[in-house]
Amino acid sequence: MPTFTQSGTGSGTARSTGSGSGADSSGSGNQQYLTDLSTQLSTFSDQVTQSGVQSGITTNVDWRARLRPKDGGRSLFWKGELEGDGAPSTGGTKIDYLLKPLHETNGLVWQYTPDILLSSQVNYNMPDFHGQNYPLMTYKNTTPPQIPVTADFSANTTKEAQYLLGVIHFLKVCTKSFFGDSAVASGLYGTPPPVMLFEYLGQHGFNKVPVVVTSYSINYPSDVDYVPVKTAVVGDETTFVPVLMNVQVTLQPSYTPHKLRKRFDLQSFTTGKNYKDGFV
Repeated sequence: MPTFTQSGTGSGTARSTGSGSGADSSGSGNQQYLTDLSTQLSTFSDQVTQSGVQSGITTNVDWRARLRPKDGGRSLFWKGELEGDGAPSTGGTKIDYLLKPLHETNGLVWQYTPDILLSSQVNYNMPDFHGQNYPLMTYKNTTPPQIPVTADFSANTTKEAQYLLGVIHFLKVCTKSFFGDSAVASGLYGTPPPVMLFEYLGQHGFNKVPVVVTSYSINYPSDVDYVPVKTAVVGDETTFVPVLMNVQVTLQPSYTPHKLRKRFDLQSFTTGKNYKDGFV
């Protein structure tokens, strides 16, 4: 889980002033500096332990990176939890072991602080005129930034190994559409990969941004150990995962035409209010 640190520095500096008798007072000056620094650190410590003094430092805000299905499609995304109709007591069979750890955390939660590099683009037309020295720029549109999320995942315990296997499976599931005879039988044929919600850094960071996963890259390194993960999806099987691996996920913001027309307001976006609607 990401951590937040802040350090204070003394406003004064220790000085050595000589007296008429040639006495050296640098020792007392250093002692005063250390006393002031200790007071400032104690004051900061008292502040951050008070709930609500600085949101995000206390435990009242979860600002970890999370990718989860939208509320409207959540039941369909996790529908693999049961094979057949109803609960296990009425004939259904639990098969969603792979995604169970992520289901319990309401989506993919990045284990460590990820590396994100945003790059947006503004598109202009440049019409050519005979003999001109400078192009005339006419605005065309603005492309929202892709969100490449890169981070390591580790498997130091059995729980972490199960979660890492679930992360790999989660990325495979959220990039697939419904297809084939089974999709026809269920009436879900033609349903594209789901639109997910990406959350990170709080209300003015990535606040429930609707995204689709356009690509992902998983590195299986050769210089680390691999640990077994026992599952019971089709019986009693064992899968090996690395104790450390790097995962890169590229997210593309995806808004509905209705939401763009009804909710986007540049003035509200300028003040920061539009972040609550998922705009970036």
